Amino acid sequence: ILNNENIVAQVNKKMEPYLPRIQWTNKTGQLFIQRLNRHQNHLELLSVNPSTGKSKLIYEEKDDYYIDIHDNLTFYKDDSGFLWTSEKDGYNHIYLFQMSGKERRQITKGKWEVTNFYGYDDANKILYYQSNEESPLEKNIYRINVWGKSKQKLSNLQGTNNASFSKNYTYFINTHSNANTPNTINLYDKK
Repeated sequence: ILNNENIVAQVNKKMEPYLPRIQWTNKTGQLFIQRLNRHQNHLELLSVNPSTGKSKLIYEEKDDYYIDIHDNLTFYKDDSGFLWTSEKDGYNHIYLFQMSGKERRQITKGKWEVTNFYGYDDANKILYYQSNEESPLEKNIYRINVWGKSKQKLSNLQGTNNASFSKNYTYFINTHSNANTPNTINLYDKK
């Protein structure tokens, strides 16, 4: 509610879409909405002006079969861009976009999947994620900068590694297991 007036976000179409995710930007006060068709193979990312309710198509993805919905929309603190994961090249990877929806670059690349996106350290321009890069039977924790350079593997135990990062990405808790080892939990710094 702005100025005691209800503003209706103009995001519906006649096709009865799903609106699986809604998220505010950090600074500019825009509302980003994911709109998905009933067949779940056409995803649109909309930006809504909260003062007028008008929406603008920022980005869209289409697939012959299915598009996986995720929570990996991350805005830069100053709203100069956003990070997004997509399977558009056949594998789930991290991309950087301008706020207009224009793709700047694909940050992670290869014949492997980003299996979890942990977040973005805006101050140091570093992303943290989990992938099965070394083997489909393993999951490891990595960091990489927004230019797709200086990738570093942070987990050193074979098997499945899951991370829980501190708010400023200084530390993370690694929960590790494999076929012969129950969960072990270790605390690491970001290096």
